[in-house]
Amino acid sequence: MKLLTDSIGKHVSLTADEILRIPAYFESVKTRRHQYLLQEGEICRHEFFVLKGCCRQYEIDAAGKENVLQFSVEGWWMTDLDSLLHEKPSLFNIDVLESGEILQINKQQLYKLFQDIPAVAQYYHIISQRSSAALQRRILFLQKPALERYQEFVSRYPFLETRLPQHQVAAYLGITKESLSRLRHKLAKGE
Repeated sequence: MKLLTDSIGKHVSLTADEILRIPAYFESVKTRRHQYLLQEGEICRHEFFVLKGCCRQYEIDAAGKENVLQFSVEGWWMTDLDSLLHEKPSLFNIDVLESGEILQINKQQLYKLFQDIPAVAQYYHIISQRSSAALQRRILFLQKPALERYQEFVSRYPFLETRLPQHQVAAYLGITKESLSRLRHKLAKGE
């Protein structure tokens, strides 16, 4: 829980008593590789905070191709907010790429937490704004040439490239793993 309370404390001030009360709102869940936290068609019931491991959110297009929207590692949140808020079937899958542990909180508990500790509601507002800005950048990111996307990915998330298989990075970049291999080779040669 320290990772969560530290994350909150980076953005808002919490009292010692509030820090002690926060864990009661969350459920700790051990995760295993390939485990689904959410599958397309299900209604999302939780927000997930990664304590250990790596998760991804993706959709599968009509041709059966996986398109990764985002990854989430230690200290990051993940959910399908549209499904959670509107209680409608999700368009996404969220699964575990590296075994670990998450904290999950359902919508009702989240709202109770906001009422009990208003600073957490302020924190949630801050991270929601950051998430929205990241999705806007993601839209622009996907319009760039593949080489620029790869270079930006490596620059922004150097710790992710070493943790993820090549096909996952390629699915995030919107290219094939063969294209990614060619880009890496080209950069290694200094072209």
